[in-house]
Amino acid sequence: MTEKTQNRSHGIGMFALKTVCYALILLGLLYLYQYSGLSSVHFIYNEF
Repeated sequence: MTEKTQNRSHGIGMFALKTVCYALILLGLLYLYQYSGLSSVHFIYNEF
């Protein structure tokens, strides 16, 4: 492998790894939001 193709494959690998990490974080936050049950809680502002 030449240095140029090695740098390109490294860049593509890092992009893919970051994309997967960000997707997992986003899915985790969505899961925690649904798990907290905010839709079932009556907020004080709904009573006014």
